[in-house]
Amino acid sequence: MYIDQLKKQHTEIARLTKELQQYTDAAAVTSKAAAIASTLSKLSGVLSVHLAAEDKYLYPQLSKSEHPEVSRTAQAFFTDMGTLAPVYQDYKQRFLTASRIAAAPDAFLKDTPAVLGALSARLQKEDRELYPLVAE
Repeated sequence: MYIDQLKKQHTEIARLTKELQQYTDAAAVTSKAAAIASTLSKLSGVLSVHLAAEDKYLYPQLSKSEHPEVSRTAQAFFTDMGTLAPVYQDYKQRFLTASRIAAAPDAFLKDTPAVLGALSARLQKEDRELYPLVAE
């Protein structure tokens, strides 16, 4: 299985997420809108591949596992977290460019912690609960 690749993607996603979370006031968001858009673009690239791999392949494959704990866990994860991709897509579309970010710094500051927090929670939960089951 390709869990090692997914773990590497988790590391990169966490790094990019941390970069986006460093902006905490509207003035910084406005002045650094181009850098934010660049980081968001990089995150979106890694994340689109990562979420597609997990949501379309990994979770369905693990849901069919002969090991009940693996199957149950994969099904629960997909049910709980399978909706993250469309939520992230909406977020990305709203803040796709530097001009959109600069035009709505308060919205960026409000929405970023919720979306990136949900993403971080998913990654941590997978690292702690799902991936170790697969490695066994």
